[in-house]
Amino acid sequence: MVAAMAINMPGWASSDPSTVAHKPRLVVVISVDQLRRDRLTHSHQAGLHRLASEGRNFPRGQLAHAISTTCPGHAAILTGVNPNKHGIVNNTFYDRSTGKVRYCVDDDDPSNRVLGGESLRSPRNLWSTTLGDWLKKRNAAHKVFSIAGKDRAAITLGGHQPNGVLWFDRNQGRFTSSQYYYSSLPSYVQAFNGSEPTVDGFMRHFPEFWHHPAGTLRADDFPGEDPKFETISGHPLRTGPARVSAAGVYASPFLDQATLELARITVTEEQLGRDQYTDLLALGLSATDTVGHLYGPRSAEAEDALTKLDIALGQFLDFLDASVGRDHYWVVLTADHGVAELPEHAEAKGTLACDSASGRLTPQSLFIGLYWHLYKTFTWPIGDPRELVDVAGGHLVINPEVARRYGTTRAEVSDTLITYLESFPEIDQVWPVDRLAKHDSALAQRFRASYVPSRSGDFAIMMSHGCLIGEFGTTHGSAHDYDIDIPLLFYGTGITPGEVLSDAYSIDIAPTLATALGLVPDQSLDGKELPLTGPTDGSASKEDPELSL
Repeated sequence: MVAAMAINMPGWASSDPSTVAHKPRLVVVISVDQLRRDRLTHSHQAGLHRLASEGRNFPRGQLAHAISTTCPGHAAILTGVNPNKHGIVNNTFYDRSTGKVRYCVDDDDPSNRVLGGESLRSPRNLWSTTLGDWLKKRNAAHKVFSIAGKDRAAITLGGHQPNGVLWFDRNQGRFTSSQYYYSSLPSYVQAFNGSEPTVDGFMRHFPEFWHHPAGTLRADDFPGEDPKFETISGHPLRTGPARVSAAGVYASPFLDQATLELARITVTEEQLGRDQYTDLLALGLSATDTVGHLYGPRSAEAEDALTKLDIALGQFLDFLDASVGRDHYWVVLTADHGVAELPEHAEAKGTLACDSASGRLTPQSLFIGLYWHLYKTFTWPIGDPRELVDVAGGHLVINPEVARRYGTTRAEVSDTLITYLESFPEIDQVWPVDRLAKHDSALAQRFRASYVPSRSGDFAIMMSHGCLIGEFGTTHGSAHDYDIDIPLLFYGTGITPGEVLSDAYSIDIAPTLATALGLVPDQSLDGKELPLTGPTDGSASKEDPELSL
């Protein structure tokens, strides 16, 4: 690692909203889950090409927080604040009041049950308001909708007071919502689902198998790919009723096609962008992530999924041209996080940076080994080390009362745990979170931005560059460049096209749109306003400095 790069993350301050004279009737914010910004290339010919070539591109776009997972990444986009303020630290969080691990968008209120399901879902774990909430506060005539492949994407983008939030439920094989938003699904969503989605609903035209080209970036059926849905074309898709087919659809580009189709129907049925009150449509396109986890970002599957997304997005923009008017809508394109390369592919190219031969650390070897080490050190011969250190959900938490019972201290357990974990070549550094305040590097800032005392574990863990936890496929979650580099594009009438090379973060999207729309957020924001008009720069640098503590 090289020297740390300074991060400039000033608090948001209102500026003259006349910097962008044209007010859109509809703002569409699109988060493409796991879309590393270096995957936007000149090979795209449709929607992605249109946004990149005609939009205002901030090619140094990044996350400003360290834990690069889906829920905190989506929450940052339209709140304009980091996880330490919006409260969503990870896809799960450790609730210190109960000692339980909770899902980021679950709820305890039985009145917020998923329609047609058993889970409880709402935005109540999200502490901050969003752009949509600020619109609704100004005037209830503004319409706000959020649609995604994942519930956690749809809910965190939608905020607290939207008109509607919809997502694909893998348990049901259909799009649904929560009673927090609806007493029953709108009739057009019910028609979209059909009585049986594979017979008279949105899945009826899906093929039985997803077939794709061999790919141009690496060979298909590459070592390390997850075999869950086969590692070669074709992958099982519509192989039975919706509940059976749902898993295959979720891990395919057809998930995004369905999401965009439902978005088109929603624009039409809800008359979005048809009057002087600017409406907001947030879209979480999740298939890049569900496919990428299985096969890696350079796989034939990921390449085909992005090509299909490019085409579907182009069709969606054409629809907006016709229904809303090309001069009357804006689009923001970004992502919640990036992703690591498949270690086996990096090894084949000679670019594997991980000191481990495989580039992988399995959860079983990590946590079983950790508990064995703690048992030998502190709880032998009959004690249970799981009482001493809880690792549920990956949140490592020491119980100081149990430590005293075994004649040791929290500090001694912490030091032992750190020494053991850092003995793995796949783990770069482990810090007790209370020591992060002593560092002022870019990486320390990002970890502080991801930390909430009542919801975080006791340690911040940084994987070594190029290393990941998992037996198959790939993942994300670190503060390395490949996980935090994201696209950041603004497109629409009144926005000056071109590249702007200044630092930009996902938390800058909300304040930028708020200023352009003349909104006043009801909270202090971490992000800053990005310039949507004025001078642009030349070609962006292809490399960013790596971070270190």
